[in-house]
Amino acid sequence: MIDTMKLMLTDYEITEDAEITVQPSSFVLSTGAVVEHPLFNVKDKGTVYGSKAYANTENWNLTLKPVLGMGTGAFLQLSVPKNHYGSNYYSVGEGGTKAVLNKVENELNDRGIKTNLQEAELSRLDTFKNIEPEEHFSSYYSLFQTLNAKRTTKRDYGTTFLYSNTQQEFCVYDKKEEMRNRKLNTEGLPETMRFEHRLLNKTKINSVYGFTGVKDIFKGGYEVIREKQIESWRNNLFKYEADEVLVLGSRQIEEEMRAYRERHGRNWLQYYLKSYGSYYLTQYAGKEAVGIALMNIEEDRVKAWRASKTLEEAERELINMKMVEGTNKTMADLYDELKIKVCEN
Repeated sequence: MIDTMKLMLTDYEITEDAEITVQPSSFVLSTGAVVEHPLFNVKDKGTVYGSKAYANTENWNLTLKPVLGMGTGAFLQLSVPKNHYGSNYYSVGEGGTKAVLNKVENELNDRGIKTNLQEAELSRLDTFKNIEPEEHFSSYYSLFQTLNAKRTTKRDYGTTFLYSNTQQEFCVYDKKEEMRNRKLNTEGLPETMRFEHRLLNKTKINSVYGFTGVKDIFKGGYEVIREKQIESWRNNLFKYEADEVLVLGSRQIEEEMRAYRERHGRNWLQYYLKSYGSYYLTQYAGKEAVGIALMNIEEDRVKAWRASKTLEEAERELINMKMVEGTNKTMADLYDELKIKVCEN
């Protein structure tokens, strides 16, 4: 369930023989003035200055760097499954997560970086769920193009769909394809669609889970994360019922047809098809290209924005009613499948 964790260390000590790299401070070329940042103290040696310090391994990264308003921040980033299995494909339970943190803490200690990770604070937390889809990932493209999460920007990268803002991200992608691109072995793995929910800062973590302390994960917090993970998906990408998706589409089309008939009389179908031709244009040129063209042509920015939203909504309604190419299912069928597997199983 938990994938990436980024921890802010609150209690740590760096020894004089620590295996840590210090990056020199920057300087102003014209004057030679050095911009010094105190990074950490070494017992009996004093303060070490630089632009940042880091210690990286294959399974975790530690960075000490200046942070506005708080002096120096020490951040440790790691993938729980990768540290446990050597790959981030499979999920790790609560006990395994605790074991991973103990393992990493010991590895840090061996490198001269003494800390208690149970006292650290979460500054990023990613959860995930793998499902085995009934169709090829490409069959779901149109569905993900129509879905929106609350207050997010949507990006389509072909085999990855990202819905994001500065606080959180919802990411859906073809896991086996991602592994193949990284030259990882996928032999024996089923076709896998991965759903990741990423909370990108401490404030958002606290607002969703009600805690930020690492130790709280093992005092009932793990189950809270599990419950909130499902709730977050249900309240964002899966906020509709499948039949609502279909009914919404069919009623909208019927209402549009009635409006066109009342407005244009016996030639209403001609006007209606012209309008829908513009909607299909977005599938070939892309929403961004059509939106830019609208902004360039329409001087009234509010009208241009409304036109863009109308195109997006109309495209979604059309796609919902069509059978997906290569399957005998509608968008609503695929939507219902994913919603059950992500939010209920």
